[in-house]
Amino acid sequence: METLKILNYIRNKKELQELYLSQMAELYIRNEINQILRETRMSIPAGMRMNFKNITTREAIIFIEQNGTPDDYTLSDELNIKLKEYRELLVNKKISSKKERI
Repeated sequence: METLKILNYIRNKKELQELYLSQMAELYIRNEINQILRETRMSIPAGMRMNFKNITTREAIIFIEQNGTPDDYTLSDELNIKLKEYRELLVNKKISSKKERI
């Protein structure tokens, strides 16, 4: 049995791409992260958003939530906590959205 490596952080688009290339196409990874950047960096002009190389931990967490943990890796305690917090935020948004419709 192969030991999983611990993923402590993802600092930029290139690292993210390298982690997921065994699981999905490069173009898909690029499109996914750029979509996340469009959603998380709305205050930055569109042309500038896509030129950024670095990503935030929150943006990496969103990518992990949508696509799973990279092959051969397990998340560090810190990333697991951040992923759990993000999932709770999503659940709370869904609950408040349902309440607004009622």
